[in-house]
Amino acid sequence: MIKSIRIFAAAFCAQWLIGRASNPPSLPPGNPADPQISGHTRTPRNLLARDEITLAIAKELSQTESTAESSESKQHEGMQHGGADEMKKTSDAMKQKSDEMKSGATIYTCPMHPQIHSDKPGKCPICGMTLKKMERGQ
Repeated sequence: MIKSIRIFAAAFCAQWLIGRASNPPSLPPGNPADPQISGHTRTPRNLLARDEITLAIAKELSQTESTAESSESKQHEGMQHGGADEMKKTSDAMKQKSDEMKSGATIYTCPMHPQIHSDKPGKCPICGMTLKKMERGQ
């Protein structure tokens, strides 16, 4: 008896599952997932609409951009007019330093950084090693 009830219950469950698989549950009325509804889609509101925050950011960016452009143009004007004088002063100072180095027979240099030259003993500004005396002929 219990065996027959189990078989009946198993058969009933199998039939019920088969019936459920072939007939999906009905969807609520107006559900867009229902294939029988020929729904008209409404257009979404413009997601790129400019709100207060977007407008404030755009205004700030335009002010920053105009400030950068005016600063850049002023810098170019300075290079055209006053920049030549500054470059000449720098060039003259470098020439003077070079002449000083030529006139002195002894210069000091770093063993690790030979590009460092000084007319007096001291420390290398790169590595801190003591500058070594080097005769001009070397």
